[in-house]
Amino acid sequence: MSAAEVADHYNRVKQAGIQDRKDSRIFFMRNMNNWIKSQLIDDAKRRLEESNVGRLRVLDLACGKGGDLRKWAIAGAKTVVMADVADVSIEQAKERYSQMRQNNIFGAQFIVADCTKDNLEERIENKDPFDLVSCQFAMHYSFVDEPSARTFLKNAVGMLKPGGLFIGTLPDADRIVWAVRNGTDGKFANDVCKITYENVEELKNGQTPLFGAKFHFSLDEQVNCPEFLAHFPLVKHLLEELDMELLYVKNFAEAIPDFLQPGRHLLENMKGLETFPNRNLSGKTDEEYLEAKSKIASLAEGQPKYVGTLSKSEWEAICMYLVFGFRKKLPPTTDEEPETKKQKIEEKPDGSPEAARTEEEKPQQS
Repeated sequence: MSAAEVADHYNRVKQAGIQDRKDSRIFFMRNMNNWIKSQLIDDAKRRLEESNVGRLRVLDLACGKGGDLRKWAIAGAKTVVMADVADVSIEQAKERYSQMRQNNIFGAQFIVADCTKDNLEERIENKDPFDLVSCQFAMHYSFVDEPSARTFLKNAVGMLKPGGLFIGTLPDADRIVWAVRNGTDGKFANDVCKITYENVEELKNGQTPLFGAKFHFSLDEQVNCPEFLAHFPLVKHLLEELDMELLYVKNFAEAIPDFLQPGRHLLENMKGLETFPNRNLSGKTDEEYLEAKSKIASLAEGQPKYVGTLSKSEWEAICMYLVFGFRKKLPPTTDEEPETKKQKIEEKPDGSPEAARTEEEKPQQS
């Protein structure tokens, strides 16, 4: 799958109107995804503020149509570089920005670039290093082969200042492999998503490759272009070679409770959960809301008999993703020796990459 094919796919995706989004079967899931991104950015901003970083210089890598422009305005960014392989998406991002610019928001540069091949730094006008790099739901496309992944990651963090952060969201390779192995003929499907792993023999033999492990992920009947597994231990290893250190990696199911304390009010405002019960539920079967029914049954007398929830199918789909945060290492002080040892990637018996992934980093299989 070439970058040109990815660009062509996203250039042909029509921009949904407000009513279309409201009528979508995954309306609440999309809102939840947006809320998670908002919390991820807010968490990064707080971490940088603790290090006395002022207004942020940001790289929004694989920015798409500019869906996070408003988030950068809320975060008080000073300048944002928006880069994407799809030229139509960049034009739509520019249009969004021009509509916001009257509010005296941050300065911005928009770049059409194939970040799996091009040297992004050469395209960036202002060579000042970045405080924060964000890549949402896109990095795994670069794992079609090793050179593409390495080039993409170098573009991601090459201009990041020491102490700067790289945050993002990513399909959880472990969870996806688990789901399709427990499905039929390399497939997992529910009411809102369908995942197909292309090489069934690789699954049977437990030999999913480090690069080029192709799968198809469709949401709400919208067929996406082929994607590639990015095994997180491998991502971690490659970024450590670029002087990055892991701060956290969490499946969405783990991240949501952590983000709730600071972000509960925003989640309500963004309609990230569906009220249950109500007359117009997005899921059409009782099985979609068994957890919500159980929760209501456990409520004490006198408490309101409703809860915020996601349908079972939306929850299963959202658990296919993870959030991550890395930090650029600070230069060693004079009395410290620079770290030179590189972690070796080995193969586990099932073929997936083995690196230092702790119990907290492993996905829960529910």
